[in-house]
This record gives sequence, structure tokens and C-alpha cells, in this order.
Amino acid sequence: MMQVFIQFGATGDLAEKKLLPAYSELLRKGYNFHVIALGRRFSTVEAYLKHMGITEDNPLTSRISFVQYSMEEAASKIELIRVLQETISGMCDVEFIYYIALQPSLYESAAYDIRDIHESLEGCRLTKKIIVEKPFGFDAESAQKYNSILLSVCTDEEMYRIDHYLGKEFMQNLLVMRFSNDIIKGIWNKHYIDHIQIIFDESFGVDQRLGFYEQIGVVRDTIQNHILQIVTHLTMAEPVEFTPEDIAHEKVKVLRSIKPISTFHLARYASLKDASGNSVNTPTYGAFTCAVDTFDFSGIPIYIRTGKMQKEALSMIYIAFKHFSGTADKKQVPPENAMIFTLHPEMTMDIQLNMKEPRSTWDPRSVRFTFDHFKTFQVNTPEAYQQIIEKILLSDKSLFPSMREILEAWRIVTPMLEADKPLEEYPDRSLPACAVSIIEKDGRHWYA
Repeated sequence: MMQVFIQFGATGDLAEKKLLPAYSELLRKGYNFHVIALGRRFSTVEAYLKHMGITEDNPLTSRISFVQYSMEEAASKIELIRVLQETISGMCDVEFIYYIALQPSLYESAAYDIRDIHESLEGCRLTKKIIVEKPFGFDAESAQKYNSILLSVCTDEEMYRIDHYLGKEFMQNLLVMRFSNDIIKGIWNKHYIDHIQIIFDESFGVDQRLGFYEQIGVVRDTIQNHILQIVTHLTMAEPVEFTPEDIAHEKVKVLRSIKPISTFHLARYASLKDASGNSVNTPTYGAFTCAVDTFDFSGIPIYIRTGKMQKEALSMIYIAFKHFSGTADKKQVPPENAMIFTLHPEMTMDIQLNMKEPRSTWDPRSVRFTFDHFKTFQVNTPEAYQQIIEKILLSDKSLFPSMREILEAWRIVTPMLEADKPLEEYPDRSLPACAVSIIEKDGRHWYA
């Protein structure tokens, strides 16, 4: 079977930094597909490839075409149909993969273009898939609207809703670690866990894509998708099998148990401005607490902070365990035991235990025992988008959130979207004061 990607938004930042490199790596692995890139800015494939930094030795150069495309112009659609028909000439079994890397407000136009294009194609056996980037909609109402529109041109089985964080090796490894180790299973509950911290700090700003980010903000950018997916992976019950259906079933149960977030703060970095130099009232940082009200996790506070323009990029999860006893001589409470999962800059897992300080009597010292993914397996982890696109090629939906998950996630963040209060302004490269206060009010501190 021949597979053809029709890439909407092919001149965007996502295509340049993630999608084209992923296509290139998968072609090197031996996959057989063609890419039709759509965009307004270029008239030839050579100009497009040069701008995107694709050199002649890249296998993608012989597998890609470019169509100057505008959804407002009928001539663009006619030209795309011509190029597609030419690409599949002589082929009897073809799958078209329509990749919508556009902001949600353009889903409707893209969906109707896909319908018209696909109905105009001729071939022995033509099948399709439609790929949609996060965020899926702007809120629960729009998500349902866009889903209905897309379902008018494809089935749910043909639709792949992307949250690229699920393509990270860490997210998959977290489930294996939790459910394949009895020693972990025994302590992964409210009886032993004191609290959880999720830190998702990014060092870059959003000035280069401000027009897009003004419509999105931090809640839609990371909280409704990445962060809540991490929460489900940390707290879901063990699925019957590692199938897309069983995993989605357990994740939905977690999301349904979470009440709409009520304790939260939003902020923006001080230098954020639009092209005219005026300040922009768009949240770039969020700090909040949530609780998973299931049998195993009720009562465990989950502290979360995420946002832009921080001193360093850091993605990590800190699981703090409860104290049950002091030291043998009863003089002090030992440092807490913990598990620390670092997703970025390196993928590691640390267990924090207490050991005797050298040349001391019985004074305990906190020591970290580290698992390093690269040092252990001696291979680089495939980039998330490479794994995501490979799953699409293989028709494997295990790394894609279901519509039920998406709607529950929108329900949870609705108070944050509707908040009508001033944003804290924080200096560039510094942690907002609200992120510090949200955990310190409970007598705890951020691990990093």
C-alpha cells in the first residue's frame, strides 16, 4: 500500500522543527510514503526545501512535493487534486493521511477541503486518515463542534487526535514501571505517597508566535493536554491489557474523578509584547493544585506549575513519600524518601533514600540512586513526533487521546479559561511568586 501525507500548515514552526525531521528519519528506517506539503509562501518545492533546511542528501527530497495552497482559492484545490492524482498514478491501493497542523479555528475549512479533495480522487482502493494537532478546540463546546465537523468527513477510527507528549518514551515507560514492578505497586497509593509535584518549565518565550499564542495561552497550550495526561499516567489503575481501548478507559476514570480546578494562579512574563510594543494580557504561566478522587489516590495533593521564559527548561515529576518514623536514636526526622522522574533535559529516574553520612555517627543523608535511559539502553530515544507518525503509519492508536479524555480535560480546566482576574507579571527567567505561594501555603516546597 502506498501512503501519502497531505500536510496542511507545512510552512509553520511545527513542520520545520518536528514533522519534516520525523518524516526524514522514518524514510531512513525504510518506510515508504510521499509527502505533499501545502503552504502559501513558496511557489516551488526547491524554494520550500531550502527555507526549511532540507539538504539534497535527505531522503525526503525525492519523496516530497509542494503545492502553493490557500483554502480561500478554488484553484488551489484543483491543483492539489491534480498533484495527488499524478502522485498515485498506477497505484491500486493508496492511503491518504491528511495532517491538519493548523489552529483550531481553521479545522472547519480544512475538513470541508478534505471532503471535496478525497471525493474527487480516483483509484482502485482509496482509504484515509485525518490527523489533528492539539489543542483540540478552544473549550469543551468548540471541541464538540470540531469533532462533529470532522466526523462528517471521516470516522472516529480514521481520526488521530495528537498530544505529542504521549509519544515520549517516558510516558510509555511510566506505565511499564508502575505495573511491572510489584515493589512499586505496593507503595503507589495514598497510604504511602505524601504529595506529588509536576514541574513543566520552558526557557523560551512566545513572542515569535504571539499571534497564535494569544488565542491559546498556557492553559490550552500545556495544561489541558500534556499536564493532565501526565496526571492520568501517574494515577490510573492498571488496565486489563495495554491496548488503546483499555488504557483510554482507565484514563477517563481518572479524569472523571477530578473536579474543575478551583485553586490556581495565572501569570505572564514581563517582556511579552505584541508587534506594536504594547503589553499582552495572555497567561504564559500557570500554577495550581488538583486532586484525583479515586480509592488509591484521594487525599494526595498534586502541585503543578508550568510556563514560559524560565531560567532553565525543566520537566520533572517528584513523588514524595510519607514519614512513618524518626531515626533510631529519635533525635531527628530523616529526609523524605522520594522518586524523581526527569523528562528534560535528560530522561532519568531517581530513588531518593537515606544513607549514613561518612565520618558521622548515625546522621542520615539523602542520596539519589539514578537510572539513566541512555546509559542503560545505549540508544537515543526516538523524538516524540517520530514515534507518533510511525504509529499513524501502522494504524496503531495507542498513543492518541480519545475524545472522551479530551472533553473531560476541557471540563477540568474550564474555571481557568473563564478566570477574570489580573495576571501576575513576573520578571523574565524567574519563577512567579504565585507558583511559590501555592505550595508553600501548605508547608511544602518545590523540589526544583
